[in-house]
Amino acid sequence: MKKNNLLNSRRYKILNLSRNVVSKYGWNDLTFKKISKEKKINISEINLLFPNGFKEMIKYSLTCLNYDLEKKINKIDIQNIPLHRKIKKIILTKIEIMNNNKNFYKKTFYYLMIPTNYKLLTSQLYISIDLMWRLADDTSTDFNFYTKRIILSGVYSSVIISFLKKDNMVEIENILDNRLSKVSKIPILKNKYKNFITNFKKISKLINISPLKQ
Repeated sequence: MKKNNLLNSRRYKILNLSRNVVSKYGWNDLTFKKISKEKKINISEINLLFPNGFKEMIKYSLTCLNYDLEKKINKIDIQNIPLHRKIKKIILTKIEIMNNNKNFYKKTFYYLMIPTNYKLLTSQLYISIDLMWRLADDTSTDFNFYTKRIILSGVYSSVIISFLKKDNMVEIENILDNRLSKVSKIPILKNKYKNFITNFKKISKLINISPLKQ
């Protein structure tokens, strides 16, 4: 994501102006109208910047979140620590970023959890998990590539749900520590997740992610 791009810079500015509106009202078909009214922005401009509607803005907000995570992690030296500690640091860093706009992300994740948004939720979850493993310098291919992402998706999802419900970061970290034990059990769980791996392969093809891109 190039923030020096003029169009993208305007999209980023509109998104930031929209955060407190979404925090109050959530995401729905009236979101752009409410943003326009409360922030005195021409709705035609919002529609031009996000031609596919508010769901495009949701995806853009999560892209920006991943961008911010990658930027922060690249400034931290995590290369010489064990893998489970790398993953823990990456997830906690993302939670800390989201905590700065917690109500916005609560409304966003609650919207994504609506059953009709399953495909959007699944694709965005996959993108997030793939980024985490790449930031951890994981070089797995084939079976391990998908297995690790499936297991971490369960860990990350549990932490996100805890984040939405709790304000105590120490408690959230403890939950993460408990859930991360699953990462070390990847070889044991391979057979259990064969069907899920088939589905994950399909998702990765749809969003253009594969072991070959590692």
